[in-house]
Parts: sequence; C-alpha cells; structure tokens
Amino acid sequence: MKTLRILSKMATALCFIGVASVVCSCSDDEPGEDDDQSTVVLDVAQADAVYDEYGAWTSVYDTETSSFVVGDFCFSHTASCYEWGGYAYYSWQGFAPSCSADNADHSNDSWTEYQWGAITGGGCKGNGSSYILGTWDVYECADELPDVPACVITYNDGDIFTPKSICVTNSAWGYYGVKNGTAYNHAFGSDDWFKLHIKGVLNGSIVGEVVVDLANGTDILDTWKSVDLSSIGNVDMIYFQLSSSDTGQWGMNNPAYFCIDQLKICHL
Repeated sequence: MKTLRILSKMATALCFIGVASVVCSCSDDEPGEDDDQSTVVLDVAQADAVYDEYGAWTSVYDTETSSFVVGDFCFSHTASCYEWGGYAYYSWQGFAPSCSADNADHSNDSWTEYQWGAITGGGCKGNGSSYILGTWDVYECADELPDVPACVITYNDGDIFTPKSICVTNSAWGYYGVKNGTAYNHAFGSDDWFKLHIKGVLNGSIVGEVVVDLANGTDILDTWKSVDLSSIGNVDMIYFQLSSSDTGQWGMNNPAYFCIDQLKICHL
C-alpha cells in the first residue's frame, strides 16, 4: 500500500511526550505580582522528541499519539489515516514540535513534505533551534468557543494560569503561501490580511483575546514577534485560531499554519 501525507481537517485528541520548562519567581519579572506566583517559560529545546531528516517530529502522523506535554504545558495534537484506492492518507492538526531549519520556498515542490519549517529558520534561540508548529482546522467555528478546539494549550492538567507573553511567526508554507499564492489562494495584495487569534478560556467561557497580524497587505511577518498576553487575564486554557481576507465557502484558503515559542505564564 502506498502512503500519502496530507493536511488534517478533523477534530483533536490527546497523547504525551515529555518536554521541559524554565521556572523562576514571578515577582522577579513582574513587579507587583504576588510572591506565591511563579513565572514559567516554555523551553522546547528540552523536548523528549525524535525528529526526522526534515526536522519533523517522527510521531506527527502516529494515530496513537494524541497530545504532547511540555513540562506542565499540554499541547493538543491529533493524527488520522484513511485508505482509498490503494493509498493510505495521513493527516494531522493541532501542535507539533519541530526543529526544521528549512525556510526555503518550496512552492514548486510538494509542500506537505516541507511543511515543518518556520520562516525564521528556527526558534527564538536561533537557526535550527526547536519551536512549536501549529496547524488550524479551517472548518472550526470562530464565532464561539468550539466544543473541541484544534489548537489548545492547558497547564498542569487544567490549573488556572495567567498568560504573560508569547513569540509568534509564520511557518515557511504560510509565508510563501500568502506571498506567492497557491493552487487554493491568491497572492496577497494591499487590502489582504492574515491574523492569529489567541483566546483565553475560564470555566467554559471566553474571557479575553489578543489578535496578531501574520500578514497586513504585502507586509508579511518573517521574524519572531513578542506578543503581550497580559490583557487576557486568568484562564484554564488558551486556544488559537486563524482568519484571513482570503476566505471562501469552505473556510480560509491560504495555508493554516503558524509557529510559537517561549510562551510565558504566571501559574496561580
């Protein structure tokens, strides 16, 4: 049987790999915070993950894998497989660790083989350093809290925390997809936009949102951008969605990818 790897547009499940985080006193970084709070910073470099020659996580298409843990952070992930015409089609969505340094334009190749890269060529620590790649379910409802959001982060099995900041950038596929266009979307012009929505949830209700421009007209994000999340307040999870001016009957048309690193929270 032949194997093909494709994008996923299915709902999220859960699984586990180990990753470390860095902990320090919250009052060291945030004057006025209570002394019993602590700041936790995501450190993907300590991931207990195996990568292939493309820098992709080798478990990304494992249908038995259903989320991964980074220290006490839990990232949603799901993989699926179906067979048709003698082929096995694999897909995934949610989050995956990556150490790909490939930020080349593969528009003339099969992007599914090269989907793992950040446009920066690595995480915040530099070229080839690890980070988190996200791919969103374009069929997901954006007007209200979905039953099972595709791209979710929780902390310590559902503890309440306060998001402080995060670094974001485009994936290579996302960047070149809006710059050059693809078979499914047009190249962005001056009136186009591509946004990342970071939403906080507490006790089943959305309590805050921060919106980040991944592309504003032809100005396309190609560096790591630090984003202040402190306005979101206390949450028991955050989730991520995308929106675009290039949206049709079946949802957003441009590649539904983004990258994150160095999420910083205060654990209550």
